[in-house]
Amino acid sequence: MRIFDPTRYNIKPLTFRHYGPVARFDHQRYSKDAPATDEERGIYYTGFTLSCCLVEVFGDKRTIDVGNYCVALVELKRPLSLLDLCGTPAMANGTVVALSSVPQRDISQSWSRYFYENCHVYTKVDGIIYNNAHNGERSVALYERATDALNCSPNDVMALSHKALRTEIRKVAELHGLIVVPY
Repeated sequence: MRIFDPTRYNIKPLTFRHYGPVARFDHQRYSKDAPATDEERGIYYTGFTLSCCLVEVFGDKRTIDVGNYCVALVELKRPLSLLDLCGTPAMANGTVVALSSVPQRDISQSWSRYFYENCHVYTKVDGIIYNNAHNGERSVALYERATDALNCSPNDVMALSHKALRTEIRKVAELHGLIVVPY
């Protein structure tokens, strides 16, 4: 699943973000102090559950404001090659589990660039699977290499404000101590 706001920057369900680095595993070649558009490097964050996506999008502000956001159910057209940073595999891959939650995002961004650029070590991975910093659920950060692997039909996109999602959103908010802005 992926939560996105289609009213910002013409984002669509399958749009990779080329501006950065701003988020945890962004691999753009700019400084965190001077992010810019890197046409050759895009990133796409997704999760396996609605709760994972909600806490990743709204967790820092601790408030869920559904606004214009949508949720997309994304399908794979081909298998992905993901570098596993969950538990023991993180150490086996030369790093530590804490990389997925370190507050200094420039550290995780540097590691992401390293993973991306060192194909001879990390066999051209499509992205990274990790436990997110907010609630520990599995998340995936995909590099632009995975663009051809994703599919999302218009029928698999729903406004986050849809009444069918209200109960689940409230449940996730209560469980994680988040506030839901009335809608």
